[in-house]
Amino acid sequence: MNGAAPLVEMKGVSREYPATPMPVRVLAEVDFSLNAGECAAIIGPSGCGKSTFLNILGTLDTPTGGEYRFNGRDTCELSANELAALRNRDIGFVFQLHHLLPQCTAVENVLVPALVATHPDEARARAVDLLGRVGLEHRIDARPGQLSGGERQRVAVVRALINRPALLLADEPTGSLNQEGAEKLADLLLELHRQEGMAVVIVTHAPAIAARFGRVLELRDGRLAARD
Repeated sequence: MNGAAPLVEMKGVSREYPATPMPVRVLAEVDFSLNAGECAAIIGPSGCGKSTFLNILGTLDTPTGGEYRFNGRDTCELSANELAALRNRDIGFVFQLHHLLPQCTAVENVLVPALVATHPDEARARAVDLLGRVGLEHRIDARPGQLSGGERQRVAVVRALINRPALLLADEPTGSLNQEGAEKLADLLLELHRQEGMAVVIVTHAPAIAARFGRVLELRDGRLAARD
């Protein structure tokens, strides 16, 4: 260990949502940390709070108890503008539903997070390069409706990488793919992890996919623990 602070660190993080007759606790005093460049997979039954956990990691949601630090900074102390800048600069998101803009081409979809880029020509060159690295060099001008499900998911992965994030969050990215497609997407995420040097947290229902990401944790009854 070099003594550097973890990239992400949760201490006693809880998340409750208002409900009648009493609040619903989704996360219960979760502890979690991940160093820069590391991978982790989160598994657990449906409704156990995996997406809530990922949303807090990505600063899309806030804990109702405990502390979450990103790169040493307490996220609860950041303003809305500071959180938005952090998400755009340091965090990439890949969702099961890829959320591509239907009117935009593949390369235009990839460039959406880079619209505020200081050097747009460099951003476009990176987008084209990344699309080529995932086998879509001949599809950069295709719109989502012209792409297969696997191709759309690869575009979504590349979009998450355009700003060179320190952390990639993937929420059930293989859930809508068959076994072969899921394995290929896992291959892609791991290859890009090695090439880009980013930390990765993947949420998945598939134990075989989770095992490929090294460290496997299970979320159950709101608590996170190492997989037996």
